[in-house]
Formats: sequence, structure tokens, C-alpha cells
Amino acid sequence: MHRRRASPTSSTSPLSLPTTGTRPITTTGDSRGKDSPKTCLSLLISALKITKEVSSACPQLQLAVGALLTVLEAYKRYSETTEAIETLLSRIQPLNEILKKIQSDGDCPQALKDRLAALASKVTEVVKAAKEVQSKRWILQLMNSVNYTEKAQSWIKMLDWHIRSFVRGFKAMNARFDQVIEGITVVKEGINELNVTPLHKALRPVIEALLYNKSNVHVQCYENTRTEVLETLSSWLQPRHPPFSNQPILWLYALAGSGKSTIALTIADQWMRDDLLGASFFCARDGQRSDVNCIFRTIAYQLALRFPEFQEQLTKILKMDPDLHSTNPTRQLEKLIVAPLQAVHANTTNETPFPANVAVVIDALDECTDNNAVSIILKSLALYIGQLAPLKFLITSRPEENITRGFLLQSLDENTHRFALNKIPEDLTKRDISLFLRSRLATIGNGFDLGASWPAPERIENLVGLSEHLFIFAALAARHIENPAERDPDGRLRSLLDAGNAAAAKRGISTSAFPILDALYIQVLETAAKKLGDTLKAQLKLVLGTIVLAEQRLSPGTLDALLDLPTGTVRRVLPVFGAILTIPDREDDTTPIGIIHLSFPNFLVDPDRCTDQSFLVTPRIHHSYVAFRCLNMMKVLKYNILEVVSKHDRVLNSEIPNLSTRLSQRIPAPLEYACRYWTRHLCEAEIGEDLLTALEEFCTSHLLHWLEVLSLLGSLQSAQTCLKAQSLRATDAPSLLYDCERAVRAFHPIVSTSAMHMYSNIAIFVPLDTPIQGLAAVHARTSLEVRVGLENTWSDTLVSCVMDESSLAVLAFSPDGIYVACGQWGGTIRLFNAHTGAAVQVFGGYAVMSIQCLSFSPTGKELLSGIDKGVVDLWDVETGAKLNTWKTHSRFVGSVAWSPDGTLAASASSDNTVRLWRVASPETMVVLQHDGLVFHIVYAPDGDLLSGSWDETCKIWDTRCADWDTETDVKPTRTLQHGSLVTTVAVSSDSCLVACSLYNGKIVLWTKSDGQRLRSLPGQSQVISLAVYPSGLLAAAYKGSPFMLWDVSTGALVKSADNEGATAAAFASDGVHIAHDTNKQLHVRLWPVEVKQNMTRATGITAKLKQLSRGLSVDDHKPVGNCRTDLRAATTSPTGKLVLAVYYDELRMYEVSTGRRMRTIDHYSSDFPSAAWSSTGRLFACAARDHAVHVWQAENGEHVRTLTGHSGRVTRILFTCDEQHVLSASDDGTIRRDKIEVQTSSEVLFQSVGDWIWCLAILSSSRRNDSPPDTPSADLLAHPSRQPVKSEYGFYYALRLHDVTTGNVVWIEYHQHRITSVAFSEDCTRALAGNNEGEVFLYDLTQIIPLRSPPPTAVPEHKLTVRGTDRYIPRISFSSDGRVVITDRTYTSIPSELQPLHTAYTDRSLTAISFYEGDWLWRINHPDSDPRRLCWIPPIFRPHKNSVEPFLSASGQFIVYFTLGGSLIVMDGASIC
Repeated sequence: MHRRRASPTSSTSPLSLPTTGTRPITTTGDSRGKDSPKTCLSLLISALKITKEVSSACPQLQLAVGALLTVLEAYKRYSETTEAIETLLSRIQPLNEILKKIQSDGDCPQALKDRLAALASKVTEVVKAAKEVQSKRWILQLMNSVNYTEKAQSWIKMLDWHIRSFVRGFKAMNARFDQVIEGITVVKEGINELNVTPLHKALRPVIEALLYNKSNVHVQCYENTRTEVLETLSSWLQPRHPPFSNQPILWLYALAGSGKSTIALTIADQWMRDDLLGASFFCARDGQRSDVNCIFRTIAYQLALRFPEFQEQLTKILKMDPDLHSTNPTRQLEKLIVAPLQAVHANTTNETPFPANVAVVIDALDECTDNNAVSIILKSLALYIGQLAPLKFLITSRPEENITRGFLLQSLDENTHRFALNKIPEDLTKRDISLFLRSRLATIGNGFDLGASWPAPERIENLVGLSEHLFIFAALAARHIENPAERDPDGRLRSLLDAGNAAAAKRGISTSAFPILDALYIQVLETAAKKLGDTLKAQLKLVLGTIVLAEQRLSPGTLDALLDLPTGTVRRVLPVFGAILTIPDREDDTTPIGIIHLSFPNFLVDPDRCTDQSFLVTPRIHHSYVAFRCLNMMKVLKYNILEVVSKHDRVLNSEIPNLSTRLSQRIPAPLEYACRYWTRHLCEAEIGEDLLTALEEFCTSHLLHWLEVLSLLGSLQSAQTCLKAQSLRATDAPSLLYDCERAVRAFHPIVSTSAMHMYSNIAIFVPLDTPIQGLAAVHARTSLEVRVGLENTWSDTLVSCVMDESSLAVLAFSPDGIYVACGQWGGTIRLFNAHTGAAVQVFGGYAVMSIQCLSFSPTGKELLSGIDKGVVDLWDVETGAKLNTWKTHSRFVGSVAWSPDGTLAASASSDNTVRLWRVASPETMVVLQHDGLVFHIVYAPDGDLLSGSWDETCKIWDTRCADWDTETDVKPTRTLQHGSLVTTVAVSSDSCLVACSLYNGKIVLWTKSDGQRLRSLPGQSQVISLAVYPSGLLAAAYKGSPFMLWDVSTGALVKSADNEGATAAAFASDGVHIAHDTNKQLHVRLWPVEVKQNMTRATGITAKLKQLSRGLSVDDHKPVGNCRTDLRAATTSPTGKLVLAVYYDELRMYEVSTGRRMRTIDHYSSDFPSAAWSSTGRLFACAARDHAVHVWQAENGEHVRTLTGHSGRVTRILFTCDEQHVLSASDDGTIRRDKIEVQTSSEVLFQSVGDWIWCLAILSSSRRNDSPPDTPSADLLAHPSRQPVKSEYGFYYALRLHDVTTGNVVWIEYHQHRITSVAFSEDCTRALAGNNEGEVFLYDLTQIIPLRSPPPTAVPEHKLTVRGTDRYIPRISFSSDGRVVITDRTYTSIPSELQPLHTAYTDRSLTAISFYEGDWLWRINHPDSDPRRLCWIPPIFRPHKNSVEPFLSASGQFIVYFTLGGSLIVMDGASIC
């Protein structure tokens, strides 16, 4: 029966609150009688004639089909092979459709031509066989007519097979080429996918979400149903009367089962036919259709295909920023849609290329994964809704909270028409359901020859009444009744009505909200189960449970493998469930099984709804089995699963050739699912002995292999589903799981980008006594080892993030503890993931203003910031967009706060006021007054606002009673008086306790209700952060003192934690995590283990494993106690065997090859000490705090001599080559020479009043002058090449060359910037100088060294282009062969004409250079080779000011530096050159 699409008619009118039926499912029944053989053959001949006409793209096929027609015409009179001909006819029809489409396109790719030619060849063979049969027709008939018929059938079946194979080939090709679109377009674009368009590559659209894609399980409205609703939608798009004229968004919403998607599909199809549809995105809870990050880029892709002018502008934007597809939805909307639209409008002078209104349909938005308090899609639209014309958005969804909140945003509220399907008059809904059921059941009755009177009208009315106005009930009932496998529609209808009426009778007893729909589901399940054998029936619950609980939709083959079922089991089980599931074709094993409606999964796991225990799925038990199967499937994982060929393991994922192809070949769909989601199933599982044993085996054998796969898949987030925010402690989980969690946190940037290097990084940098280190070392293809600097066990620091040059001013945790916001003195706010350290967002940036305070909203989705200009900004956390700005104060804003319900915001300032306003309507503000600057404010959970001020009070305000209409003074409800300035205030979670920190460090505790002072807690310095935990503990962060944890009930100190010099700190609400800064690094750490055990309970995997671990190895993982983090300088001996480490109060000497500490010497060094070795390594020297220089013997640590004379800090120490003298430079402006073995007075080689000497090399120095240097001197052998230049700071900088014997200046050169490092080549014919701007200069000294006369007019200077230097250069040197300049962070080859004149022969294996750049340690083996990565350096191991000091020795290559945290690192890379 022909079905036309539903469309509004002129007799219908739009609804202000409009309505769905569904188009019928095609029946397999056939009411026709059997056609005669001759009739069938005539039909076949007619079809083949069409084939001949449309096969012009392949002349060979056209000729072959013509020959076949000749044979068939002659054969027509004798054919009795009706069944074979009918089958062949069914094959010819899709072939003709393919050929017609190719003919209309006029483009036949070569791959298609080859396939058509192959088919033509097969048809020719069939013609030959047919002619042979025909030539022997009489003989065969005389001998045995059956033989003749069989022969005829054989060539017809052969022809059928070849055509079917041809069509199947296209289907397979379609699957291989990503199933671009359904039908013939799929085939054609599948072939051409080998040359995917640049636009497709750049945007990566989700083709499955498009209107006509076969992944869409929904159907269109049944004819003549929903006419009022469809007319309403049409009137909105093409407004002919209010209220639609100025509303670019229509929100169609209703509860599940109301037909929203059916309506969306129908109207989108109608708009497509009317050329009004610009784009569509049909969301679903599987794959990328559930990813909000895919919506706008897919819409942009469709708009580009639809409008060439739009595509042109979009292409320009993508060329400038090719990674836009990976950005957040807000930026995608701005750059991929808004910007091209605006550009098209700007470049259009005449008629616009767009229609007046272009429809964009986003269906089932609630099925996208979006945990934001406000839908990110709606939030993005709210920002740009005024710039999207002519686009008009139809959005359908359930009225979920985050979507409802989104439409309450002011800009959307003003531009959205709300359309609630549930408010459509019930009689219209009942009419449409009745119309749908009457027509569908009539079709079913015709198909099964049940007569025109079936079913009786009263039975239809009964069924309509049972639907409860849910179209999903009507659609499922029709599918259930029609089921061709049962072939008993009347019996099914009868049983369905009986079950429904019984459920309706129990309506007052049942606790289900949908008792009749539930009865339908039970009826479908029971009927289907009867058709299954005992074996399949036993597997039924397993299959259905996995379908509804799986994290993504799975194909039948994937389900078989995942559940360890015999191949084909799922396909044998599922056909009887056609009423509730969509099953892909047997030849298609890539398309997942679909669920007709989401109400079915909800029903199956709810014991109040699914009352039959044989079908009820218990999630905990089912998750346990799926987790067990996932763990078993992952036993096939191995190192380098993609079999990447590489000499080293430093290749990045993005550098792996043919990554996507390798992934599909090596990681099939079942294994990929297991790797992605086993943790999620485990989190929900009931863990028993079998599962625990499988988990233990997995951890010891494949844990790192699993991380490798997730890294390759780009799904490392899956690794943290259970391992990240679960307070995993060593006392709660097997040590390997704990190590995995810590490694993912510490090394997240490299684990997520280089699966191959992950093993090396873990082997190199994890603590020494961790089990995971051994697992990684097995596969780590590196000989790089850290000899000094590793901890024995994991420290309390979870993650570290390196900031830019600007220091941190303030920190704040999000309410859920997932993010840390960092406000910087430079005016930037940065958002980091507290679990991985990954940078998430950067907010604005102020050129000259600093961030003074931050506060997350109660939902964590907005952020308030205050700056030093009296301004408060409101930011959207997800998008980074500034939502609002308020100029609230005349002076700097020191604190901001949110009310508990998020409706009010407050700010405190040094103008002695607190200002309060309503976030939604901030036109008026309430002013709260103090007598001194207000340093801190905080809201109590009961809604009171507390403010701490320098007037020595903490005031409590009842802001709930604020009068927003008058300017009357507001009085505090209570004032807590102190004897010192109040700097910080905190309130307990029950609003009973108030803690106030004072300027002197003391903390005073009060009862909030009556203002009674309880006790005081002592403090050593100013409190920078304060928090009261629900456990009754008070956390205090002090500036320059350890963090303290106090018991508020007793006043006892519970625990302290090292401060590490923090100036900003924050405490997470979980009572476990602390964030603080150190040396421009952000650290997220934990309170010590014993405290965490008291404060939190185990959750997730760890809580379940704690009781069942059965003695698995568990460490305490306490921080190592002997690691010093106050290193001030480090230097290696000339032999490369020893390292001297300089600390505040001692010197330590380490043996490089073993990392063993040789000796410790008491010594108080200066803040920036200088240390040096003699040329043979026999002696070493170090500057002291009293400006003296001390000399020791390296062999036994015996003190040799103390050299005095300097009145300022010693900046550089050097030994002469004969080890007889020590040269020292100081910021007192002198260079001194001392004899080591002889007790004589210090000799001043050079002195200049007011000069600072920054650096020194033998015979060389650099200094700063407040006045131009005095150049006339008889000792000068060469004059400066330029005049002195006064710097912006008022200083003059000069580079001088001294005669070591006399100290006289023999050459001077002026510089604009401060020289920070100098060096000589070994033959003294060249010199290098680096400055604080990253510039490097090379000087040719051949004319003045050795000193000679007459002198040259100037020393030749060459400015070298040094890669990677944009900051000051603290170290510079020549390589051992003189061919390379080595700085603290990189290397640069010296042009051959500028290289030193004489260099000793150097073994090339000893010329390797290591340098640090871009978070990596690099190695260049010789000047002519390219650099290669050695290893990625984790943040806590990164060099302080890039202070890598490479050193060559006979035993190999060692790298020595100290970290930003003040730790000594010694690396041995002896075997990696």
C-alpha cells in the first residue's frame, strides 16, 4: 500500500500549544496471488531492459545485458522456474537503482567502473551457459524435463548470485568507507571516500546524525496525523502571523514517548523537500551522536555543502585554524558558523545567497552527554543568537533540568518559542493515535488475510484507551502485533489487550508511572521467550541486560564476543524482539543494535515495573559479569599492540603512520569496548572472588598495555573514571592500581599523547619502590636513568602544573573538586584539571591588573573574579566567556562570594564596603559598611554573609532580608570583636562554627548563633586560606609556615604539612586535596595518609576492594623523609664522576654513576651561591653567606682555605688552569685573585665603584655601570665598536677583557642589554657572550690573544641566530670540538668560518649534547645530526630556569640540574648516544 508523508493541509491551523503517530513499518506479508512463470519472466525482461538503458557508464555491461535479453525472449515460452526468476527480479531492482543514480550523476569513479566490468564479464558467462542449455532444449526435455528445468534454474541462480555479490560488495564498501549516507549516495561516496574532501577532514562531521542516515531508528509521522503540530512548526519557520515573527528558536519539549523525534524527522524531511533545511543533528545515546562537541561542527559541514558562499568563508577560517573541530562547542559555534555567516553578509552587495529563513534541527538534545548545570549547546547559542540570522533552530528534548535552565538564560528566554507537546488537547492526541492504529492494523490484517472487519472497532478503541496518550505505546503495540515470526496478529492483539486491561485494573495498586506500557513490555518479552529454545532462553537476560546497560550501542557480533557467546547467538535471540529493538541486516556487522525507545531500558532495570524475575536485570550483578568479561578480553593486550617499527620509543601517537587503519586492524570493536569501559562496569559491580582474581591478573600483566591502548584511542579519560576522583589511597587498593592512578595523574600529558614513550617515562620517573616501575621497565626501550632525585615512594603531591612568568595570587577549587582556578598577578585566570594537571581554560587577561580573588558558583559552572581596579567579572567556566562585568568599588576588590543558592553575589573591597547584588538583575546593590578595609567575605550555608575587616571585626549579615528598593543602612545581626586585623573567615557546614584568622596568625573560634568565643589557635605567620571540614577539623594555610590541621573541638594540632614557600593556597571541600603554589608552579597534593583515613571513607573501586583484597601487596606510600627541596646550586666535576650540591646549610657530594652520597659538609651558603671545581677535579670551592670563598679537597672533604676580602655577594668563582689561584667576582665591583696553598692577602685585579659583575670566565667579565664606562686607557688593545647606550633602567652595560696577570682592561665592548654569561673556546681564539634578551654574540680574539701590538681597531663581533632563546641565557659554552654553541636550553652550530682555529681531536661519541626544550629533554649526537627526544620531563622534575648542565666524561653522558622545586637531578644516559 502506498504511504504518503504527513503534511499539513489548508484545513488545519497552527497550535499555540500543540502533537505523533508513526509511519507504518513495512510488512512482510503479501496479499497477491502467485504470478505465472511467463508473467514473472516478462517482469524480469522489463527490468533488464531498464538495466540496459541505465548501464551506459559501462558499455561492456550494456552489451552483456543485451545478449541476455535475447536469450530470455527465446526462453520465455518454456520457463517454469518461477521462484528463481522472482528472486532474480528482486536482485535486478536494487541494481537498477544504483545504475540510475550513477547515470544521473554523470560521474563514474574508476573503482566503480572496474566493478561494473567484472559484473559484465560474469553476465557474459551466464549468457554463454544459457545459450548452451537452450541449444539442447529438446534433447533434455525428451530425456528428462526435470533436468532441463534444473539446468535453466542453475544459470538463473548463477546470474542472481553475481548480481547479489555485486550489490553486497557495495554494502561492504559502504561500511568500509564510514557509511556516509544511505542508499546509492552511500555507495558512490563510499568509493570516493578514498579522496575525502578537505572540508570533511577538517570538520569530521558525524554522518550518523544526519536526517536520512540509517542509524536513525525513528520513523516519520503517519499520514494525516500530527497535522496541527506540523502546521505550527511550518508557521514558525515561515511566519505569517505572531507570535513567531521574531523568535529564531523553537523548543519542542515533552516527556519520553510523546513523539518528539518522529515530529522532528517528519518536519525536517518536509523542509528538506521544500529546500528550507540547512542542517540537522539527530542526537542519540550511542557513539558520537551523544557528543555535544560534535553538534556544531556537523551543522557547519551541512551548511557548507548547502551554501557555496558559506563554504568559501568557512574554508578560509579552517586554513587559519585547522584544529577548530577539537575545540569546545562555544568556539565551534563562533568560528565555524557565526564567523562564516557574518563574512558572507559582509561580502554580499546584492541578493543574499540564503533564503529568508534556514532551518536547523537539533533533535533529542537531552540524549547528549552533558553534565553541565546549563546545557553547553544552549549556553553557546545564548552568546551568539543575535548573530545567527537567517538560521532558525528547532530543538527537541525532554524538559531536563540543565536544558530548562538553558532556556531561562536571558537572551534565549527572549528569543525562544516554547512548545509543550503534553499541553496539546487530549482529544487531538487520541484522534491521531486512533488514526494511526486503525490504519496500521488494517494493513496488518490485509497482509495476513484477516478480512476487512479485523480488528473490531471496540478492540481498537480499547487499545487506544490503553495507550495513555503515549505514541510510543501505539508504535510498539503495532510492531508487536505484526511480528512476522509469530504470524498470529489476532492472538497477539488479544493477549496484549488482556495484559493491558489487567494492568489498568491495578492502576491504583502498581507503583509504576506507566503500568500499561509496562504490561506491553512484559507481553512482548513473554511472547518472544516462548519462541526460544532452552539454551537461548537462558542467554536472553544476559543479552538484553548488556544491551541496556552497555556504555555504547553494540553490534550483534561485538555482543557475541563481549559475552563469550557462540558466533551468531545474538542474531538468533534478537529477531523475536523486533517490537522493541532494531536489528541490523545479517550482512551488516558494523551497525549497532538500536533500542526503539529509552523507556525500555528504564523498565528492564526497575523491579517496580518489571515484575517478572526472568526478565528483570539487576545492574550490580550484570555489571560484574560484563566487567569480568572485559578483563578476560584484555588478556590479548600486549606491548606495542600496533607493532610500530621504531628504533626508539619517543614517537608520538600523531606520528604513527596510518594510525586509524592500524587501530581498526589491531583493536577490534569488542576489545575496544572492553578497554574503554571496564572501569565503569567495575565501579557499578558487585565484586566477588572471581572478579577480584581477574582484576589481580590484569593488574600484574596488562595494566600498562591497557593505558597504551587508551592513549592510542585518545580515551585516557576512561582510565580515570574510577581511578581519579576516588581518594585512592594505598591502604584501600592493590598497589598497582594505586600506582596506575598516580602515574596517570603525574604523567598525563605524555601518557595521553605518546603510548610508546609512556613505558619509558614511567620507568624513569616513578618512585623507586613502586611495583609499576618494574612493569614499565620490561618494555622501556631507554637506558636513561635518574641516579639522584627520585623518591622512594609516592609523595603527597598528585599533580604539578608549570605556570608562565607571572606568579599566582589566588587559588580556588570548584565545588566538586575537579578543577582549580588560578588567578595570576599578571591578570590572567587559568583553569586546570585537579586530577591530571591538564590546562582546561584561560579566562580573559588584563594587561596591568592583577587577579585578587576568585569564587566558584555553587554549581561550579560560573566563576567570579575581582581585580585591583574595583571590578568584578562573571565568567562561564565551560566556554571561558565573560558573562558580565560590574564596577562595584572605587578601590581593589579583595574578596568575592556566592550565596548558597547562587542567586546573590557579594564583593569586598579596600574602600571599607561589602556590596551585594542579585546576579540575574544586578541593577541595584546593597552596601554593607565597615570602618576599615574588608579583607575577606564568605557565605554560611544558612544564607548569612560574614565579613572580616581590618577594623578588627567579623560581622554577620542577614542578606535574605535585604531591601533592594531603598538605600537604607543595613545593620549586622552580630559583630565578633577581635584584638587584631581579621584577614580570613570560614564557617562550618552546619553554620554553627565561625573561624577568624588574624593578622598575627592566630585563629579565633566562635559560635555563630550567640557570638560566644570558644578558643584561639596559635599561628606563626599570616593565614592565606582557611576551611572547616565537615569532620570537625580546621585546615589553615600559612604564609611561610607549614599547613596545619586542627581539631576544633579540642584545639589540638592533628597534623601539619610542609608549606614549600606557598603564597596562595586553597582547600577542596572533600577534606583531602590541597592546592598551592611554589616557584610559579601549581601543586595539588593530599593531607598525609593517616589524616585522610580519619577524614574520608573509601569510594568507588577502592572501597569494594578493601574488604576483598585477600592480602594483595599494599604499601603505606608515605612521602620519603630525606629528600631536600632547598637546593641552591649544583655543578659536576671535570671528570664527570662527582656532583656537588649546595644547600642552605650544607654541601653534599654524590657519585654520579651510582647516585651514592659520598659526603656531607656543613656550610652556610648565600642565597644565590657560586661553586666551582678545579680543572682536574682535585679541589672545589663555594661562596658563603659572609661573602667568603671556601676551598676543599674533593678526595677527603678536608677544608683547604677560606678566602676573604669581598664586601658583597660572590657571583662567580673560577680556578686557574694550574690550580694555584682562585678568581672570584662580586657585586661589590671587584675581581679578586687568591693563592690557594699560600696564606697571603687577596689581590684585587679589578675594581670599579658602583659596578656589579654578573658573570666571569677566565680573562673575562661583564658588569653594570650607573655612568658610561671610562674608555680612554693606554692598556686597551682594541676599542669598542659602538658608543655606550643607557638602558631603560638607567644603567650602562659593558663586556671587558682583562689581563689576568695585571687585571688591566685590554678590550671593552658596549652592550644595550645585560650580559649574563660568557665563555672562551679552548684555544682562546673565540669568545661567547649571552645576554638577558636571549641574544648570543661571538667574538674573534685572534688579533689580541696572545696580547700583541699594534692592536686592532676593534674586535670582530658576530651575532648568532640561536634557536629557542627568548629569555636570558644563564649559561653558555663551546662544545668540546668547538663546533657548537651550547646554552642552558638549546644548541646552535657555528658557521665553519667562525669556529675556533684549533680544536683537539674529540671522539664523536663524546660530542653528544643534551638540552631541554618544550618540556622534553633532547639529544644531538654530533653537530651534523638532527636532535631527537630523550624523554618527556614531568613538571616536578623540570629544570629551574632551564638549568640543565650537560657534562661529558670518559664513562658516558651525565645531565645534572636542579628543579623548580629545589631538588637535585642527576641523569645517566651512558648508552643512548
